[in-house]
Amino acid sequence: MRRVWLRVVLAAGAGLASLVVCSGALVAIATLFSHTTDWFVIMGSGSWPSPIFWVGLVILLIVAAAGLSLPARALGAKRDHVTNTALLSGLGICAFVFFVVASLANPYVGVPLALMAIVATPLIGSLFAIREDYRYTGGLVRASVIGAVAIYYASLLAIWLGRGGEGWWLYSLVPVIVASTSWLVVPAIVAALRPG
Repeated sequence: MRRVWLRVVLAAGAGLASLVVCSGALVAIATLFSHTTDWFVIMGSGSWPSPIFWVGLVILLIVAAAGLSLPARALGAKRDHVTNTALLSGLGICAFVFFVVASLANPYVGVPLALMAIVATPLIGSLFAIREDYRYTGGLVRASVIGAVAIYYASLLAIWLGRGGEGWWLYSLVPVIVASTSWLVVPAIVAALRPG
């Protein structure tokens, strides 16, 4: 029993570390872009980002990929499978960024899809991490999906509760924070219920 709890704590900690590393990398990329790029390049005029941006971008993407591999390693994935899981999770992060940008044009569509991408990333990554080494059980998949769906609907509820009033920009972060808890909860569920 103690070994199972150790596995759960390790997976949740790896999920938290992955979330912190990926969030930091996204903020660093946005900061690097804003300091090295002429804003007129977005409108079609101006110069492209400097070489410093591209070097920094490559370094930050490597750091983010290493962060995305942490939950897979904590769940016991092997070498090549860790890389595949990190790439799959990276697609989830890319979808999140795409839908955040899309929400600037249409927040009623972009925000729920961005929250869905942030919740689906650890769900798909955790289940994919154990796919080859363990057989799925119905309880593992069901509990993981129920946990992810509950967190997603809680983040949508947080949008509704945080509407209007003063400090709306602060309340706009609450749904993202609620959705981000899936990065701790889902790997922990998978670690607790996986066979072996």
